[in-house]
Amino acid sequence: MHSRRIWERAPAPRPTILLVALFLAVAACAQDPDPGPRGGDLGGGGPSAADLFVTCGAARFSSLPPDTSSLPSFTSWDDVDLRDLGGEGPYFEEFVSSYDWVVVDEGAAAQVLFGEGRRPDQDPPHASATLEQRDGTWAPVGWGQCRMEVQAEGWGNARFRLDPAALPSPDDDHIAVLATEMTCTGGRPPGDREVLGVVVDETAEAISVVILVEPPSGAQSCPGNPPFPYEIRLDAPLGDRTILDGSTYPPSTAR
Repeated sequence: MHSRRIWERAPAPRPTILLVALFLAVAACAQDPDPGPRGGDLGGGGPSAADLFVTCGAARFSSLPPDTSSLPSFTSWDDVDLRDLGGEGPYFEEFVSSYDWVVVDEGAAAQVLFGEGRRPDQDPPHASATLEQRDGTWAPVGWGQCRMEVQAEGWGNARFRLDPAALPSPDDDHIAVLATEMTCTGGRPPGDREVLGVVVDETAEAISVVILVEPPSGAQSCPGNPPFPYEIRLDAPLGDRTILDGSTYPPSTAR
């Protein structure tokens, strides 16, 4: 029970009345239904849309949607030392030639680069690369294709699809989904870990939602995560709007 009553000025109750009151209070708490995992506006001090950021490999953007227009271009691949790559050198050269690159983060010892695919059909459409300063030249130490992941500090995210057993109608303000965590969890659903839903964007045509999940503590294996049921709570009925999975950018239609 979360409320507390002040009894100091009240007359002491008879023992029978006190026992009855205690019994009723315990019964009321025991009958409180477990609402299960629910999402919505995250009022309770959880992350909000303003706390979201985007990562793509090693690249991180604080704004949503990510803005690369003001970032400097990186065109100096001919000056990058590929000797440590050995036989992977030709594959790396083919990889970097498929993207237009900008510098996301730059220091004296390392650079983080972000690449946008040159072909509209590239999947994944983006890439990241990390260069390290070695003997006066830059050398690659990490690279790969990536998707833009929408996250919040200290939380993992989950992809979701509509629950086929409870497809929403226009009058519904609760949307049943099946969500799957993207971080390693040892193959276990969230259980008592907190699950929150954040409305990323809302228009007359669509509602974009990212589901955040409290990550498990300690090292975890990655055998694959099971889907878990979740209920997204909206502030108004869905109407004709589309529900979008906002865990990636751009968001995808939840089906």
